[in-house]
Amino acid sequence: MRNTILLFFVFFSVAALSQISTISGTDSSYAGQKLAFKMQFNPFTNNDSVLCEVVADKNGSFKAEINLAEIREVYIDAGINKLYLFVVPGNNYSVILPPFEKKTNADRLNPFFLPVEIHLATSEHSEDELNVRIRMFEDAYVPYYNKHLNMVFSDKEFKQLDKDILQIDKPFQKSNDKFFNQYREYKYAMLRFLAMQNKSKVTSDEFLKGKPFLYNNPAYLDLFNMVFENYFSYFSRADENKKLSKAISEMKTYESLRNVLAQDGVIQPEELLNMVILKGLYEEFYDDNYSRSDLLSILDSFINTVEDQTQVLIAEKVRKKVTKLLRGYEPPDFSLYDSDSNLYSLKSFSGKHVYLNFCACFSYSCLNEFAMLKTLYEKHSQYLQIVTIIIDEDVEVMKDFIQKSGYSWVFLHFDNQPEILQQYDIRALPTYFLIDQEGKLVMSPAPSPADEFEARLFKELRAKGVL
Repeated sequence: MRNTILLFFVFFSVAALSQISTISGTDSSYAGQKLAFKMQFNPFTNNDSVLCEVVADKNGSFKAEINLAEIREVYIDAGINKLYLFVVPGNNYSVILPPFEKKTNADRLNPFFLPVEIHLATSEHSEDELNVRIRMFEDAYVPYYNKHLNMVFSDKEFKQLDKDILQIDKPFQKSNDKFFNQYREYKYAMLRFLAMQNKSKVTSDEFLKGKPFLYNNPAYLDLFNMVFENYFSYFSRADENKKLSKAISEMKTYESLRNVLAQDGVIQPEELLNMVILKGLYEEFYDDNYSRSDLLSILDSFINTVEDQTQVLIAEKVRKKVTKLLRGYEPPDFSLYDSDSNLYSLKSFSGKHVYLNFCACFSYSCLNEFAMLKTLYEKHSQYLQIVTIIIDEDVEVMKDFIQKSGYSWVFLHFDNQPEILQQYDIRALPTYFLIDQEGKLVMSPAPSPADEFEARLFKELRAKGVL
C-alpha cells in the first residue's frame, strides 16, 4: 500500500509540473520501426524508463510527444546505434537521423557489445540551443579528456590543467543556462579527479558534498559513479571494517548501515549518503563479501524507511534487477508469439513447471538437445511444460523448422520482445531455466537435458509434492 501511495504522489507531482515536448524526424530506413524514447532512471544499474513509443510510418516519419518536468537526456535504442538528445520541457525538436542499421543476433548475444552513441542534430540550428552548446563543448573537451585519460598527472601538469580548463571554457563563460553550466562543472571535475590520481574523498568534498543530487545531469552522475565506485570495499579497509560488516551481516537494517557510513563526513547531505548506500548495495550483490539475503534485507529496510520517493523508486529498481534471475524470485515476463500467431506469457503456463530454453534452429548445440527435449516432453508433459524461445532473426525459419521436425512443445519467437535476451542475460545457446508452478525460478540457470536435468527435476517435484 505504501508503494502505491508513493507512486501516486511521485507521478502526480511530476504531472503537475511537466510540459509536453515533441521529437520528430524522417528517414526511409526507419519505416515500420518501433521507437521507444527512454530516459535513464537509475544512475548505476542502467535501468531506464520508457517515456513513449511510436512506430515510424511507411516513409520513415515519426512524431513523439514526451511529458517532462525537467531537462532530460532522452535516447532511442535504434539498432546498433543509441541516439540521444537533451530535451527541454515544452520545446519541439526536428531531428536529423542517421541511417538505421539493424542489430544482429551476434550483437545481442555479445556481452561486450556497445552501441554507437550519436548525439542527434536538429534542423533548427541556434548557438543558444542546449544541444548545440553541449556538442560545441564536447568537441573541445573530449579530445583533451582522451589525451589525459590514461596519464598520471604530475604537479606541473596539474597546474597546466587549470590553464587548459580556462582555455576550453572560454567560449562558454557567458552562459546563463543552469543545466549547461552544471554539465561543464562536473565534466571539469572529472579531469580534476584524474589529475588528483583518483582521490575520491578530495573530489567528493569539493564537488559533491553539501550539494543537491543531480539525477538528470549525466556529467554529475558520471562523476558520482567514478568517485564512489566500490566504496564499501574502500570503507572496509579503514578502521571501520568491523562496524560495516556488523551493520550488514548482523544488524541488517538501513539505519545501522547509514549510521556507520555517516561517520564519513564527506558524504553529505542525506540525499548523497542514501545514493552511496544504494550504489554500494548494488555493487556488493555481485561480489562475495556479504550474503545476498543480508543485502536484500537492508534494501527492503531502505524501501520501508526512507521518505524520499525518488530514492525509494530507485531502490525498488535495484531490487528488481538483482533478483530478476535469482532462485525463489519471479523471472522477467514476456509476450511472445508462436508459429500460429498465438500470444504467450509466463502466466500462460501457470500450474506446471516450465523448462524455459533459448535456442536457434540451426545451432549445432541446440539441434543435439532438441531430441532429448522431445523425450522429456513425452515422458513428463503432465507436470512439465517445455518452452523454447527461438532467436533466429526470421520467424519463417522457426515455422519451417517446426513443420519439418514435428516437435510439439511450445516454440516462441523472440522478435516481439528482442530485449528478452538482455533480461535473461543470454550469452550462449542453448541456455535453460526451470520455473515452478507459482512462476518462481527454481534453477537459474538450469542444467541441460544432457546434464542430469531429469534427476534434478525429480528431486524438485518430490520436494514440491508433485510426485
